[in-house]
Amino acid sequence: MNLRRFTLLYLGYVFLFDAMLAYAVYTAVFELEGLSPAAIGTLLAIWSASAILLELPSGALSDRFDRRWLLIAAPLVKALAFVAWAVAGGEFWIYAAGFVAWSIGQALFTGSKEALLYETLEADGHASDYERFLGRDRAATYAGIGAGTVLGGFVGAFDLTLTFWLSVPPLLLAAGLALALREARTRRHAATDDPFGHFRDAVAEFRTRPVVRNLAVYLAAGAIILEVLEEFDQLYYLAVSLPIWAFGVVGVAILAASGLASLYAWRFSGIRWLFWAAPLASGLCLVAAGQAGSLWMLLPLVLAYIVSAPAHTLAEARFQSEMGGDSRATTTSALVVLMNITGIALTQWFGALSDWLGILPAYAWAGAYLIGFGLWVLASGRAKALAAAGDHSGDQAS
Repeated sequence: MNLRRFTLLYLGYVFLFDAMLAYAVYTAVFELEGLSPAAIGTLLAIWSASAILLELPSGALSDRFDRRWLLIAAPLVKALAFVAWAVAGGEFWIYAAGFVAWSIGQALFTGSKEALLYETLEADGHASDYERFLGRDRAATYAGIGAGTVLGGFVGAFDLTLTFWLSVPPLLLAAGLALALREARTRRHAATDDPFGHFRDAVAEFRTRPVVRNLAVYLAAGAIILEVLEEFDQLYYLAVSLPIWAFGVVGVAILAASGLASLYAWRFSGIRWLFWAAPLASGLCLVAAGQAGSLWMLLPLVLAYIVSAPAHTLAEARFQSEMGGDSRATTTSALVVLMNITGIALTQWFGALSDWLGILPAYAWAGAYLIGFGLWVLASGRAKALAAAGDHSGDQAS
């Protein structure tokens, strides 16, 4: 497939997969329908736990079979989550079932998507440009979330449940785009191969490649905290008395700025101190955001996401470029499993902290966590190891 056509189809698919109107309001809906922050945290933990069980098998399926079919199935299964939430009416376990459907769809999506992108670029002789293309991927993701979020805020101001129903059509369109994708792999494990071969390959990647391990630790122990906080941001908006119609406006401002930072993340490749300075600066912003229930505190909250985006994007890109072998999707899924394990722990911690101290102090404590993490990366020598990965990536590009 022509690389330009592939790129347009791929970015359109990524955009639609996350163009969900429900993103603007769904945790707020859960709270307004009677769930506590701790119960919402439990739902998010169920989401992560189901993802842990599903990620590695889905990665192995992707490495064995045509990735296009998994990318077709992913948005169709994810759509079931929003249908379930539309009819849940405050029932905890229906919300939980929706999160499980979302996990299945996301598991089919994650490893397959990034592996397909890297291998297509590699086949076209552009593997060294992966950081730049992954920046476009993340920008398309943010654009999709942003478009859905800003529309969802306005729709939710009139009818919160309607945001769930209107999240389904973009997913159906995404499945249609996936039909036109093609993959560039010349070899896949045959059905007669060792059925556990992909899992062994993934273990070998972590065992024999120290940079892969360091990047996995960075993403699973540090970057994941901001993904956890994203799920609670709507509770933060309620705490600072942001009108529901403005949820989408603020959400899209965060996503637009973060998407722009991700798009140009490759320009930060040569900055050696980025991997410890980004979480440190992001943590300081979160501490500031947790100091008062004022709309002005949204500014440091927005900055917390922006300053972390380049380091997060570069770490994900380098994870792909440092891998080898035939089990790229399985290894990527293993990283997602690690991130979900820490995500469960941090989600439960943050939910309990919010119940105990309130949502604003919990954000400040999340900032303290990131400050500590950034200082640990610097003091432990991992900043140097991650900078070495950047040098390697830069050598590839040259």
